[in-house]
Amino acid sequence: MSSKKNIGLVIVVLVIGYNIYDYFKVKHTLLSAEIEKCSNKYTAAYSDLDKKVADKFCACLLENLGEKYKNSNTGAENIIEKEKLVLQDCFEKAKR
Repeated sequence: MSSKKNIGLVIVVLVIGYNIYDYFKVKHTLLSAEIEKCSNKYTAAYSDLDKKVADKFCACLLENLGEKYKNSNTGAENIIEKEKLVLQDCFEKAKR
């Protein structure tokens, strides 16, 4: 009886562990896709902007503003106006 409980416990731990791993893997994949999409927009708009700088800038933006405006209906112009300091800080960090 005890060995069946141990086997059941091991299965439960494995399933939970896999779900946690899968969650973080999917989260990382989605974040990478968002960074790539953002970076492509900035490099298309500013042809003199280096791809590495755009990647760092977008990663900083998503890290600092992504959760805040995730489900927001606020327009891009309003976000830019409210978050000028964050945008400037991210750009300065990206250029380093």
